Order: sequence, then C-alpha cells, then structure tokens
Amino acid sequence: MDQTMRQQFLDELCPRLRPLIGCVMDCECGSQVVEFFRRRSRTWLEASDIAYHLRQPNNQVAAALNQLTALGILERFTVLSSWTFYGLTQSAEILNALEQFWAWRDDWHTRMEQVKHELQLPARGKSSFASL
Repeated sequence: MDQTMRQQFLDELCPRLRPLIGCVMDCECGSQVVEFFRRRSRTWLEASDIAYHLRQPNNQVAAALNQLTALGILERFTVLSSWTFYGLTQSAEILNALEQFWAWRDDWHTRMEQVKHELQLPARGKSSFASL
C-alpha cells in the first residue's frame, strides 16, 4: 500500500483506532500476524510456529510479535523459562478496536473491488484496469 492510500485508509478510521492500526501497519508483517490471530483467536503458538504458518522469516515474525505484545494486541506466556507462546489479547478494549478495524477494512476492501469492477472496459479485450 503506498503512503497516500495508507493515509487515506487511516483517515477514514475512528480517531481512537488510528494510532494502534498505524503501528500495526508500520510493523513489518504485523498485519499478517494480527490477521493470523483473527482466524485463530484462541490459539497460543511459539514464534517459530507462527513464522511457519505465515511463511515469513523467524526474525521478522519475532520482531512483530514483540511490537504487537508491547501494543497490547498480543499476550506472551512463558512456560518453564523455555517456551514462549503468543496469543491474541483478551482485553475487551483492544478486541473491540480490532473488530472495528476488521469490519472497516473488509468494507473498504469491498468498495475497492467495486471500483475495480466499475472501471472494467467492455469485454472486447483485456482491460488495462484489470490489474488494479
């Protein structure tokens, strides 16, 4: 997402969500990690397992997990000082903010798909807008 589109995306969010979602978007693979836990909200996994599922380098995922934990989006649980697991927070405020973000993002994505569809040229050939 280019900087202009990113800013437009953030500007349309509720003002309370902007800083949190901006940090998630700035965090390398942070959006992927948050989306991973959206689909698996009760899951607790180690960083290497999350990296495997996301097909991302361990160091990038570990950095994202640390940042998302610092933001309060994820929780960290260490067992016997050897295994560290990560899971989605149970904070009602953060979960509410994430739900608002996900609903808004899904709506934004739907609107973008509608715009792409409307820009299609007649079926006489492949439209130059098809790759938008």
